[in-house]
Amino acid sequence: MKTNKIILATIISISLTGIACKKHTINKENGNTAAAKFSDIKAPQTFKWSTLNTVTVNYAPIANDARISTLRILDAEGHIYFQKLQKANQAFEAAIEVPGHIQQLEMRYAGVKKPIAVTNGKATISLK
Repeated sequence: MKTNKIILATIISISLTGIACKKHTINKENGNTAAAKFSDIKAPQTFKWSTLNTVTVNYAPIANDARISTLRILDAEGHIYFQKLQKANQAFEAAIEVPGHIQQLEMRYAGVKKPIAVTNGKATISLK
């Protein structure tokens, strides 16, 4: 009786293994073809290989504003990417690196919070 159970379990295992090892076929009608070697794999021209983006941040000064405070640039989760003691009446430009998926940042300066849109690797900050 025990031998029959072992034989039955072996037959089931072999048949499941045969089904599981079936070769995956690709639908060639959609233009998909199997690559014969790794070098045959091509990425689309629009694919971004970099996981980081360099964003040029421009700060537009406010004339006759004597405030001095800490300027912070953060993402939605609160990760700080840039921090600087900044005079409100002094312009500056900086290049910061942010993760490639980020399209929106936030600026905080002296209690002011403003969203910053990242477009084409550039962001402009203004307290106005």
